[in-house]
Amino acid sequence: MTDKPAYIVHEVNEKDVTVDWFFTRWRSLRPVGQLIVVLISWFFALAPIVITASSLYYEGDPDRGWWGYHEGFVIWKITVAFLALILVFYLVFFLVLHLVDRAQAKKRARITTYDEERLAKRLEIAEDWYEEKFGPEALRHERRAIRIEGHGDIETYELRSRYRDHGVD
Repeated sequence: MTDKPAYIVHEVNEKDVTVDWFFTRWRSLRPVGQLIVVLISWFFALAPIVITASSLYYEGDPDRGWWGYHEGFVIWKITVAFLALILVFYLVFFLVLHLVDRAQAKKRARITTYDEERLAKRLEIAEDWYEEKFGPEALRHERRAIRIEGHGDIETYELRSRYRDHGVD
């Protein structure tokens, strides 16, 4: 074992820097504390919902709800109307976008973007070349494996040169 380098002037034990909550002294009480925190969190999450819902339910009877301020109900109605308006706007906007996209897709599908005769000729050249290189198709289907010698695979530049030779670049 080598000696400690001169630049190390302070040593730290792992127990001084590691906090493993599972092996601490009060580990059996930890779930109880976590449960209390969760219950308090749920209280603060659900209390506004319950207060608002009960106040809206008892809107006509100010003695039974949590609050009965007229201004609060007006603000609530304005907020709900505004949110509904935003929802309708987004639904209509995205419906229009969808319909425009579908119309353009149908238009794109009708337009032929390739030369069918040229494609048929290129496929024929490629099939002939493949058959020349690896044998007839009927024999290829019955073989479990085709052994390709080094540099015997299909090269793109070879196929391109065949297309050039036949005039279908």
